[in-house]
Amino acid sequence: MGRDPDYLAYIRSHRAQSPPPGRRRLAEVRAAAVQELARLPRPAVGHVKDLTIDGPAGPLPARLYRPDAAAAPAPGLVFFHGGGWILGDMESYDPVARALTLACGVAVVSVDYRRPPEAPFPAPVDDATAAYTWVRENAADLGLHPARLGIAGDSAGGQLAAATSWRLHTTPAAPAAQVLIYPAVDLRAVPPDLPDPDGLPIPPNSLDRVLELYLHDTDRTLPEVSPLLAPDLTGMPPTVIATAEHDRLRPQGEAYAARLREAAVPTTLVAGTGLDHGFLGWGSFARRPAQVIAELGAAVHTTLT
Repeated sequence: MGRDPDYLAYIRSHRAQSPPPGRRRLAEVRAAAVQELARLPRPAVGHVKDLTIDGPAGPLPARLYRPDAAAAPAPGLVFFHGGGWILGDMESYDPVARALTLACGVAVVSVDYRRPPEAPFPAPVDDATAAYTWVRENAADLGLHPARLGIAGDSAGGQLAAATSWRLHTTPAAPAAQVLIYPAVDLRAVPPDLPDPDGLPIPPNSLDRVLELYLHDTDRTLPEVSPLLAPDLTGMPPTVIATAEHDRLRPQGEAYAARLREAAVPTTLVAGTGLDHGFLGWGSFARRPAQVIAELGAAVHTTLT
């Protein structure tokens, strides 16, 4: 299935604004990613508060978003941004966190984590685990319901969320849900490109290098690296997975959903038909991403409430 006309026009414009292919320094790539995210709208939410979380190697910046200013304990998500592990931060992902907050109708705590190459695996997963645990332990002070606190992430952040869920799923601190948005859950190798029905050129990538920076010589079959390969997913938290049809990560997201269902884990798969990787921030630009974001939000709200 091809893309809707208005969305197709948007994605063509979006890719036309991307930097031309070529070797660039990491600082330049990071700056370009910040500029791209700065083009996203920042919708108003009911309440925003900056936080500092105790991390395993020092404080981690975080930001609490609430869809309204109600003081009652609210269900929530601890969210980890994407960016291929090496890009993105809490501030640049502010538009995405706001969109997620409004779509789901729950509180969101967006967390910065250490990034490779400065801090390779397991540092980002350690930070994610510490951050989720800290938010759960301080839920009452944050106006959150500890028994209705889930974990979420998009893309690379989805891998961190799934890995943290695996770490915690047999403990008293197990998340109430995991929300994985076009997640990377099998890091053994770079997945192949998918054919494009609209004939759009496939953007260049350096995923081999990114995985090398993140993992070095780590065993890529470990569940904390490739959650899809965990030997037994029994007892994992209820899960919502959103995929994008034209995303190379879609097959592994679908495979993870299938494995969770086989393990009797309540799992909702939101199929982003006609969409591409990264659509969570594009709901203001075209009808189709707005529809899927609303579907994702409804599934999350139902799962947490």
